[in-house]
Amino acid sequence: MTMPSTAQATVLRVGFNLNNTALVQKTASGYTGIAPELARRIAEAAGRALVPVDYPNARSAVEAVGGGWDIAFLALDPARTDRMCFSTPFHSVSATFAVLKDHPAQNCTDVLRSATPIASPNGAAFHSKLACLTPQGDLRTAPTPAEARTLFEADDTTALAGIRDTLLAANLVGIRVLSDEFACIQQAVALPKSSDALLLLVNGIVDSFLHDRATDPRNRIRSAEATSGARAPDVAPDRTVKPILPH
Repeated sequence: MTMPSTAQATVLRVGFNLNNTALVQKTASGYTGIAPELARRIAEAAGRALVPVDYPNARSAVEAVGGGWDIAFLALDPARTDRMCFSTPFHSVSATFAVLKDHPAQNCTDVLRSATPIASPNGAAFHSKLACLTPQGDLRTAPTPAEARTLFEADDTTALAGIRDTLLAANLVGIRVLSDEFACIQQAVALPKSSDALLLLVNGIVDSFLHDRATDPRNRIRSAEATSGARAPDVAPDRTVKPILPH
């Protein structure tokens, strides 16, 4: 589906994957995080009114391509390029494991080398990387992160694969989130195929966004990166942005 040009459109429907708390957080007062800040810049440059569109996970956002949104914030996954195109990456997140506190694994390698069953959502961009790392392993797939968590909670020998920020934000009782990663996933702005004019504009905004963040002295402190495992190229995440009000 070819989207209308920026001159013809009056709104910019922005898809937010609310499961990816490294990019966006939604509260009663609105949306905050890296993705809303970048979306605000893109909408302003395009001369459109920003309209947030919520998705509970990446899979549902991917399935809505071509009708549900004009741009969306998703992992840069080669498996999705048959349906969408991607901007320059603007951020990256760590995929890791959550395990019970008394589980012997101290890092991701311990999990991958052991007989530990792994629950993983097959709609996540990191799932294909995980499948390559566990060709003979017990990989238990689920359609969504919530269903993968259900598999994890039903078997105390299982590890749960997920994005570090999301696993930490869940505040699971009796659970440890491992400090390293099994995959680093680049994040980008996704657009439906044949959105060449809008993609050109988006890439210009992303480049400007990255330059501003790299030259902002506040973003040179890497304590947030060490805590969360999420990072933007050369800088740590800046969460101090004005919220987008919910519609």
